[in-house]
Amino acid sequence: MQRTIVIGNISLDHIHRPGHRPAHQLGGAALHLAAAAARAGLTAAPAAAVGDDLSTLADDTRLPSLDWSLLHHAPEPSAAFTIHYDETETVTDVDTDYGAAGHLTAHALHVIDRHPRAVFHVSCRHPLDVPTVLEALTAQGCAFSLDFHLPSAPQLIPAATPWLHHATTIFVNAQEHALLSHHTGRPSPCPETVITDGPRPARVLAHRHAPRPVAPATVPTVRQITGAGDTLAGAYLAHRARHLPPAAALDLAVQAATRHTARFPLTVPAPRRATS
Repeated sequence: MQRTIVIGNISLDHIHRPGHRPAHQLGGAALHLAAAAARAGLTAAPAAAVGDDLSTLADDTRLPSLDWSLLHHAPEPSAAFTIHYDETETVTDVDTDYGAAGHLTAHALHVIDRHPRAVFHVSCRHPLDVPTVLEALTAQGCAFSLDFHLPSAPQLIPAATPWLHHATTIFVNAQEHALLSHHTGRPSPCPETVITDGPRPARVLAHRHAPRPVAPATVPTVRQITGAGDTLAGAYLAHRARHLPPAAALDLAVQAATRHTARFPLTVPAPRRATS
């Protein structure tokens, strides 16, 4: 399968959930999505900007094998996000310190220019200049998918709308899908739109297909919820790249997201690979 380049943030996340101790962990859509894609057999290369505080990502034994050749090392500290959830596992507030991620747009445009025939996924989150990146991908004729994140979706979905019909797949949650439908005038502006809804069934709107919704299995102990949607997206893209139909890909992707919630978070500092 062809390599997929994942444009997005890799960050240090500080997670606050009711009834749980604050967690400090590796995060960012580019990391979660690329890792899930790699676990499902896709060669994934995160195109992100990080600081020296995340310079040893390639040595983290908990991550699958990723192509780190497109990682940009910036002089600032890596992006840091403080994410607050409520009792329904919905994000209620995000505090941000973008740091090195301020270089992401320039780095993404450089990568697109150097890899015009690559397959891309774009995590549409601040501080990425989403219209500029999508315009560059469209001008190059690149195949690309994308996703949104609810805190920034009200700004970024309308900003991205002129290019959404060029995407192969769009990943949104139920609230983001309402925004998407409002701004595009259709439930699915591209061939496939995957809609998640937390612990409720996920579904895919695909041209000429109407797959049944897929409900996540019950997890006895939910250890993390951050990154579950990104995990689903990465696994779905990997299985579609293997030419599985949307229904089969969604079923496997939901299983991957469920396993993610039962997995221990990637706390920091990370263990390093032993040197010989």
